[in-house]
Amino acid sequence: MKQYGVSIPLSCALALLISGFILTSGCSALFTEEGPLPRYLSPSPTKSLNETPAIPAHNDSSQVPLTIAAGIIQEVTVTQNVSALTAPGTNTYHPLEVTILPDNVPEYRTYKFRYRTDDYEISLPVNRSLYLAANKSANKGSIIDAKDLESFYRQMLTDPALDPFYDNISQELNGMRYNGGRPFTDDEYLEFLVSFVQQIPTDGTVRTPRYPVEVVYNQKGTSDEKAILLAKLLAHEGYDTGLLIFRDRQQAIAGIRIHLATSNPSYRVFSDGMRDYMYIESSTNRLIGIYPDEYETAPGPAIIPVGSGTITYTKINSVLSIIYDLKTLKKKIDLLKQDSAKKDGVLKHEADNALKSYVDTYNFVMSTNDRLAAREAIRESALPHYSACMSCD
Repeated sequence: MKQYGVSIPLSCALALLISGFILTSGCSALFTEEGPLPRYLSPSPTKSLNETPAIPAHNDSSQVPLTIAAGIIQEVTVTQNVSALTAPGTNTYHPLEVTILPDNVPEYRTYKFRYRTDDYEISLPVNRSLYLAANKSANKGSIIDAKDLESFYRQMLTDPALDPFYDNISQELNGMRYNGGRPFTDDEYLEFLVSFVQQIPTDGTVRTPRYPVEVVYNQKGTSDEKAILLAKLLAHEGYDTGLLIFRDRQQAIAGIRIHLATSNPSYRVFSDGMRDYMYIESSTNRLIGIYPDEYETAPGPAIIPVGSGTITYTKINSVLSIIYDLKTLKKKIDLLKQDSAKKDGVLKHEADNALKSYVDTYNFVMSTNDRLAAREAIRESALPHYSACMSCD
């Protein structure tokens, strides 16, 4: 039998070996040098799967409560530190492939949360076959940087394998809409669903993006993961929602569509040129529409419309009047603190009481998702006696 081969002189073989070593070293340097920071990191092959790098859930300086110490209100900004790329990955989204387990009995996760003055408890079913498909997905090795975040989340939101999950949990949540006396209005049910997601514990550590089914099963999620869950859940219930992608911050936020009465509102809304959305905080209790201070000047987000819902949020005027009063409260607090500093921390009794009332009211309104309670707190504060109270009727 004839054999085919190539004869290589010893000197040439040595030259090839040396050049190969140099080339390999150069590629190694390319893989280890720092490049653009990824949104999610591929797990390092030397670490346990249970280890996760710590990443703050949200850079929200407005969540820091105000104090009544003399001086201007101080707000703390938390910066997000992301480790350098440690392993190669892919930006390609892999659709979920669900293998039905022999024993496919759903598992239940119980949640307790509060909406307005009532406490709720609900058990949500999770299909374990779907959960395992999400948990073992090839996307767990993905590296997602800012330019790919929008594409990746868009495909996650439209993955058809998750449709039964939303069918199941919506059926349970929707049943609570009609419990008791009169059913929730569309606006109330929207606030109810927002309250539920906001009160899922926020997890500040993440290695790769978790699916909404994992968030419900694990009973925790990052602000991005909870925003995806909320946007899709609202869309499933018929609301006109979007996912706002702030590329510079590598942050995803849920948004609810509104109809503005003016083309030049005094408060920032987020638009794709055709639709206007209000910001919905997902990581903590917060009124729909109130966003951290740094988003006032942040570059406009990319907006992914979610689903085909048509229900909008109609309580925009009520929220905007509360926001106006919040800004008024903050200005009053700053002025009174400046006055106090000039007088060695001593204010007249009436002014001192007003300062305490303003601070207590501001902190309460910034930490509640109860629109009616927020308006009532402003009405009962000293604000109506010192300035126009927009949310006081």
